[in-house]
This record gives sequence, C-alpha cells and structure tokens, in this order.
Amino acid sequence: MAQAPPRKARGPLHRRGGLKVGLAGFDLADPTDRAVAENLSAALGRKGVGTAVFGPGIPGPGAREVDLWNLHLFGRDVRPFVAAAERGRRPVATTLHLVLSDYLPFAGGRRTLTRLSRLGPLAAVSEAQRREAVELVPALRGRLRLVRPGPSLPALPRRPPGPVPTLLCAARLAPYKGIDVLLMAFARLLDRGVRARLVLAGRDKTRDGLAAFSRRLGLAHRVRFLGELSPRALASQLARADIFVLPSRRENFPLALLEAMAAGLPAVATRTGGVPELAGRAALLVPPGDPGALSAALKRLLTDPGLRRRLARAARRRAALFTWDKSASAHLALYREAL
Repeated sequence: MAQAPPRKARGPLHRRGGLKVGLAGFDLADPTDRAVAENLSAALGRKGVGTAVFGPGIPGPGAREVDLWNLHLFGRDVRPFVAAAERGRRPVATTLHLVLSDYLPFAGGRRTLTRLSRLGPLAAVSEAQRREAVELVPALRGRLRLVRPGPSLPALPRRPPGPVPTLLCAARLAPYKGIDVLLMAFARLLDRGVRARLVLAGRDKTRDGLAAFSRRLGLAHRVRFLGELSPRALASQLARADIFVLPSRRENFPLALLEAMAAGLPAVATRTGGVPELAGRAALLVPPGDPGALSAALKRLLTDPGLRRRLARAARRRAALFTWDKSASAHLALYREAL
C-alpha cells in the first residue's frame, strides 16, 4: 500500500505502470480520504496502472509525469489541479464523494463542478448522489458513471460480548452526522431501563460541544469519546462492539457503515442519501433527525439476539458486494472515456 506523505508535503506517491494517473483532491491526514487514495491506488496498481497520489495544495514537479488527472471531490479545493490539467493539456476524470447540496453553495462549488464536467467525464459513488447531481446541475444527466468504493480495514476476529452491550458510532463529530440525535436517543434508551454503553470514534468538529451535551443529558458515565482512531484501532473497536450506529442527517456512501458491515456488525442507520442502497436489507433504517425512531430501533436490536445474528450475517454478505477491485475497474472505464 502506498505510503502517504506528511500533511504539508506536496509530492506524489508513485507506482510503476504505463499510464500514470494523478489521483488528487485528498487530505491525506483525513482517514477517509487516505483510505480511498491508498486503496484505489493499490487496486489500480494490480491492474497495471501507475498512480501518483497528491495531497492538498499546488501540484509539485511530479505533476509533469501525469498522463491523466482523476480529481476526487471531497469538498476541498481542486482548482489548482484543474489549472494544472488545463496548462498541461491533460485529460481529466472526476470522482464525486461529497453531498453536493452542501458543497455547491460555497467556494465556487457550482462553477467548479460545471468546469469539471466540461473537462471530462464524472462519476458518483452512489445512485443517490447521481440523482442529486442531475437535480443540481441538469447538464450532467446521462453523464455520470458509478464507482462505488470498498471496505479497507483489517479483518480482526470478533471479541466475546461483554457484560454490557456496546454501541459504536464511527463518524466525524459534526452537526450533519447527527451525533446529537444519537445522544438523545441513547438517553431515552437508558430511561427505558435498557443496559448499554455508547462509544464515539471520530474527529471532534464541535469543540467538545457534544461532550458537554452528553453531560447535560446525564450520560457522562455511559458515553466514551475516543477521538480519531488509526485504521487498526478502529478495526479493534468494531471487533469488540455489539451494534454499529450511523445517525447522519445527510450521507452519500458512508465508508464507516460499509466497514462495520464487513466486520459483521448489525447496524442501525438513517434512511438518507446512499445509505439504503448500501445497506439493502442488512441494517435497520430510521428517518434522520428522529431520536424516538432511533431509540426504538436500538432497543429492538439490543433485546433481540436472533435479529442481531441475522443482520450480522446479512451485513457480511452485503458488504462483500463492494470491493476496491470493482471500483478500480469502474475507474478504468472512466479513464478510457476521458482519454
């Protein structure tokens, strides 16, 4: 697997091959960005395609070796790479990862997306995102491929269940992830006499606001805030958890849910964005922003061991449908279209 440079480094990571694809738009200090960059790079390498993975900022000297740019839109500024592609007359293919309605109103998002659509083909990582893109930019109708990612965490053996069931949520602690809704749902769960503990893993974007909120709800001794974890540490948490929860208000194709399903965890998630097409029938889905519905679904899982076992088996089967090999093949089709 490619080794990412430090956060401030701007040099590429090279793999040997004929065609050299510049994978750009990543914040390599972000676990999701890094997982996508490293796993896509490795999968393309197995298919004989060379890659150069670029972090944020102005492209360095390695940009001259790039034959084609694959820009990954996570919400970070890709305009320097667009300019580099135009100067070097290199073809461009774009992979969309973010919730577009959040991105387009800011930082020239709509202009950037329109500009990218003129430079070359685009791909979405979910059918929901593809529909959203066409609604927001009608000119994209019929022009978006589908390139779903795969799971990437190491597979660790399941740990024996503890005396108190553990609910795990791995997500950025940001408003759109709905962690406040989860805390309210968890408080209701405890009020009903259900025994459980909640573990939150992810970078805190609220400046400890959620920790303070949990204390106001009387949850200080039942909730653990772990912060951002390494892939190995997150895999370890998945191996010891009993249920995975993703309470997002908005989502696209959440890798955290895919990783949990691949680890064989029964899950409760919100019916938003690409979550239903990812989960299928392998998770319990509830409306976003509804603490009552979330609490009821969690109680149902916690009090029904048979349902937990059935969903765990279904989750593994469902997650196996999504692989980085398939994603690399879909990206190769995108590159051929760009060339």
